[in-house]
Amino acid sequence: MSENNKKSNYISSILEKIRTNKKIQFIIIFIFLVIILCIFLFGYDEKNSKNVVNTDPISSYVATLETKLSNVLSNVSGAGKVSVIISIESGMETVLAMQTTTKESASGQIETQTSPIIINGKTVVIKELYPKVKGVLIVAEGAKNISVMTKLQQATMSLLDIEINQIEILSMK
Repeated sequence: MSENNKKSNYISSILEKIRTNKKIQFIIIFIFLVIILCIFLFGYDEKNSKNVVNTDPISSYVATLETKLSNVLSNVSGAGKVSVIISIESGMETVLAMQTTTKESASGQIETQTSPIIINGKTVVIKELYPKVKGVLIVAEGAKNISVMTKLQQATMSLLDIEINQIEILSMK
């Protein structure tokens, strides 16, 4: 008998014992359930899970801006229900604290070198600038009325500090 045949017969005999013996079946199922329970209780790490939603600060900023603007504009007399979409130019800009050092070279020229300031291993951030608004689309129930449309334009220009050509207003169906 070949070695593969011996292994195959051995595995077949074990499987046959499992099929016929209820105690062994119960023990295997119990062990399987304990392993699954341990994985869920001790092995689940939210930080490494792929189901965790990673919120982008820019997307969050734009969504908040859209919500606030639509809430404010819907309170304009005659505007009715308002929906807003905002497009932005680029991502967030970070302004770092910089230090400039000057050295006189051997030839007598003065060389300046600029580098970021690092404290405790972290770069010092002076400020973070949110992206500029590129355009706004407003869809409002009352936009058919020219007076309401003008009020929506003026409010949007004031709130977002943008030009009138960056605003498009449409009437809702």
